[in-house]
Amino acid sequence: MGKNTVNFACHHCGHCCTDVICLPTPWDVIRIVRNTGGNPYEFLEFITPEEIEEVSKNDQAWLECGDEQFMMALRRDERLGCHFLDKKTKYCTIYESRPILCRLYPFRVTEYADGTFKGFVLHKNVGCPKNRDGVYQVKPLYDLYIEDEKHYEDYYRMVRVFNRKRYAGKSPEDFIEMFITGLKPGSKGEQVWQVQSDKKSKSPLT
Repeated sequence: MGKNTVNFACHHCGHCCTDVICLPTPWDVIRIVRNTGGNPYEFLEFITPEEIEEVSKNDQAWLECGDEQFMMALRRDERLGCHFLDKKTKYCTIYESRPILCRLYPFRVTEYADGTFKGFVLHKNVGCPKNRDGVYQVKPLYDLYIEDEKHYEDYYRMVRVFNRKRYAGKSPEDFIEMFITGLKPGSKGEQVWQVQSDKKSKSPLT
């Protein structure tokens, strides 16, 4: 599987939690809901191609509502950062349940000429200072990468189903109903949420 380790250490500069737009899969969202009781209608937002120019307009995760495109993202304040970033400590409040994208940042996969897995390196063109005074084992990163690949296969299939639907008043928030309806998060006191019928858009997706 190539090199067994990659040098990196997080010094908690906050770049990934403030400057990076996190694009979770439905599996990431379900994990957050189950483990934290968070309300996906509050911690998710749907952004347009103009808001994330780094993603191709042909990416399979774009949701289509009429003539507009939207992509699911964790809600983020341009000044304060991610919805789940503790504004005082600057630490992630859902660290154990965070999306796989967060777990793999700032690593990227490299491949051999035949397309087989080679190893992990650090992204070059990102704001992370990429400190190298630590060591990460490649095997856990690889396992996360494979898991994420499978999740994206499901994600893309769901998006294709959503995009085939045509009805008046269709909104990107309707996509949440495709994978979150019926989910019962564990009890977390005041954090427990329930999707009330008057809070959900009226769509034929469920």
